[in-house]
Amino acid sequence: MLALGIPVALGAIMILGAVRANRGIGALKYPFALVILILVIGFGAALALPSTDGPLSRLWLGLPARAAIVIYGVGLLPILILPVAYAMTFEEMTLSAEDLERVRAIAREAR
Repeated sequence: MLALGIPVALGAIMILGAVRANRGIGALKYPFALVILILVIGFGAALALPSTDGPLSRLWLGLPARAAIVIYGVGLLPILILPVAYAMTFEEMTLSAEDLERVRAIAREAR
């Protein structure tokens, strides 16, 4: 449950942050799906590994297997994917001039 719950919650937060009223998330659906998949695989692999870590255990890039999967897979891979995806869709996904004016009008009315 943990290996599925955390990625789904993080994916939902990413989608809520990127969604636009009439446009949805556009091309970001593929990077988001990839990141969610990476998180599911990473957490699942870390939880599925047997607990045989000891002083003679083999290290992966200086870390025990479980820690390496969490740090490099769950932590580092999304950090490499998401900024590139946001940069590639910046013009499409940012607020338009009309959207900004609508937000300013709402702010003026609220005062």
